[in-house]
Amino acid sequence: MSLTDDVYDRLRDQILRVERRPGDVIYEADLAEEFGVSKTPVREALRLLAHSGWVVVLPRKGYLIRPVELRDVRDIFAIRRMIEPTLAEEAARSATGAQIASLTRLLDDHSTATALDVALLAAREFHLALAEISGSRRVHAMLEGLVDEVRRLHHLLPHIETRITSQQEIDAHRAILGALTEHDPERARALTLEHLNDVAHMLVRGFAGL
Repeated sequence: MSLTDDVYDRLRDQILRVERRPGDVIYEADLAEEFGVSKTPVREALRLLAHSGWVVVLPRKGYLIRPVELRDVRDIFAIRRMIEPTLAEEAARSATGAQIASLTRLLDDHSTATALDVALLAAREFHLALAEISGSRRVHAMLEGLVDEVRRLHHLLPHIETRITSQQEIDAHRAILGALTEHDPERARALTLEHLNDVAHMLVRGFAGL
């Protein structure tokens, strides 16, 4: 891994865990000192983060951790509703025994997780595995960014943290997995849409402080 990749991964993880909060301003010199590297890999990592939409360039000043707005939450789930039900439908048609077994392991990891980030990562990988079954790298990359946005929201909104480890969340994934196991495309699509609607409603209410 290059220094740029290392700095990028560390910064991105700090942003997702909200160790660097939305609206915080960061500076190349400070980051270079913190990570013990020159400014060059820091500058390149920040350029990549800006391209991915995690930071905003402040000309001649620094970089702003991109703020999160209510419309961002709505946009994230509007897009996920367009692509994930179709991914689940396709997966129900084509998933192999090995792929079903992999999804089962991810669900087991999720159901036994007690730490927030462990549960978030297991849930993240479950959703991304559906995209992997479709075989589309472009869709997988798009969904990865959207799912990571949701991961950050769980860290940003402490009063919704318990949702990801709740029985409701696990049961929703288990029902989707059941539809895939039974090769029932219509049910897989409907359950995925229902799950996304439920999570979107919860996050919108959480973001609004309700």
